[in-house]
Amino acid sequence: MNIKFKSFLLFLIGAFFATKTNSQVHCGSVAIVPNSSVNQVVVFDDFTKYNSGVTINSVARIRVTVEDQTVPDPLCSWSLRMFIENNSGAGTPVDEWEELTTYGSGSGNNPQISALQIRVRNACATSPADNTFQSFNTTADILDIIAQMLPVTPAGSCTQNVNGPGSYLTNYDEFSFDIDIRINPGFQYNPGIFNLNIRFRLEENL
Repeated sequence: MNIKFKSFLLFLIGAFFATKTNSQVHCGSVAIVPNSSVNQVVVFDDFTKYNSGVTINSVARIRVTVEDQTVPDPLCSWSLRMFIENNSGAGTPVDEWEELTTYGSGSGNNPQISALQIRVRNACATSPADNTFQSFNTTADILDIIAQMLPVTPAGSCTQNVNGPGSYLTNYDEFSFDIDIRINPGFQYNPGIFNLNIRFRLEENL
C-alpha cells in the first residue's frame, strides 16, 4: 500500500531591527549594526520535518553598539527585547500566524504562534535566556534578551546582563547575539503559507 503525503506548510519569518535613538538622556547613542531586515523561508513537505521540526541556526545576528556621553554618565545602560507581529490589525487572531494562502478545503486550524521557538546565544551567555528555546503565545508577549531597567553591569565582565556602554567591535562576545529558530507545527494545521515577523528593539534605559 502506498501512502502519499499531501500536506504542505511554508513559513515565512521576517526579522526586523529597531533602535530607539530619540531623546537620549544618559547615553550618547544606541544602535543595532547593521540595521537591515532578514527573511527566512521554512518549508514542511515531508514526514521527517513534521515529526522532528526544523531548526535553523543563526537566522539573524544582532550586533549592539552603545556609546556614552562625551562626559561619561554612570547611568548609561540599555535593554534588548523581542516582539512578534502577525498583522493582527487586519484580523489575524493574536495567537496565530498570518495566513497568506491555504491549500485545499481542510477544516483544521491555522498554525499557532507557539509553533515557533527562538533561541538567543553568545559566547558570554550575556542573556539570562542564553541557549534556551523560548516561545511566544500571543502578539502581546515580550521576550527579554537583556531586560529593562537592570542595574548597570559594565562591559568586559563577560557575565550575565552586561548592559553598560560598549560595542561588538571591542567586546564582541558580549555585544553580539546569534538568533536561532525552531518550528515544530505537528500535523494538525491547515496546509498553506503563513507569515510572522520578529522585531528586536534596542533602547536606552531612562
